[in-house]
Amino acid sequence: MSEIINTYSLDNPYNMIPMDRGEFYREQVEIFKKEGKATKAVEIVNILIFNSHGELIIQKRSFNKAHNAGLLDKSVGGHIKNGDTPDYTVMVETIQELQTPSIVLKDQEDFNKTYLLLKDYLETIAIISHLHTGLISPIKIVNNEKIPIANKVHIYMGVYDGRIRPVDREAKGILFYSLAELESEMQKTPEVFTDDLHLIMKQFKDEIKNFVEYITK
Repeated sequence: MSEIINTYSLDNPYNMIPMDRGEFYREQVEIFKKEGKATKAVEIVNILIFNSHGELIIQKRSFNKAHNAGLLDKSVGGHIKNGDTPDYTVMVETIQELQTPSIVLKDQEDFNKTYLLLKDYLETIAIISHLHTGLISPIKIVNNEKIPIANKVHIYMGVYDGRIRPVDREAKGILFYSLAELESEMQKTPEVFTDDLHLIMKQFKDEIKNFVEYITK
């Protein structure tokens, strides 16, 4: 079934181009092999979800995935379908990948108020806040080849203490890492983690640390 997603020309990043998901990746892989660079970015969400002990939920990607199969990845990620918003996509993806209901807040101030209101209900719902929107170009493993794919990424962080049930073909399993454990493992065996996660953990190290300190105090 065709899935129409949002893509953007890197020459005009405000010009959204609806495009079939498979066609986008075929085009960008072909262009990279010919020209050595990307020409379009795909719009996605990446979500880091922690429990109240400050452990990050890490998803082991299914071996059936077209990209980065079998690697350790952020908690949840997904493409934004044409007509959907990033916040709506976050709520859909937490259900689809982890069977976890979520509420998405627009900023840290709203997150803090909602967290104080609902912190006793974290076993039933994830509370998630927007962190950053920008352009990154992580390396994807596509058909055993390393291809940089430009992403217009919306990054979120959240907290959840409830049951997690990985969905077949989406996640092979779930792991929990403290920030210290994750940093150590990413240094020892960087190849088992996605490049997306490496980039996020490096670029937003301070923001992530502050977030974990807030939810664990």
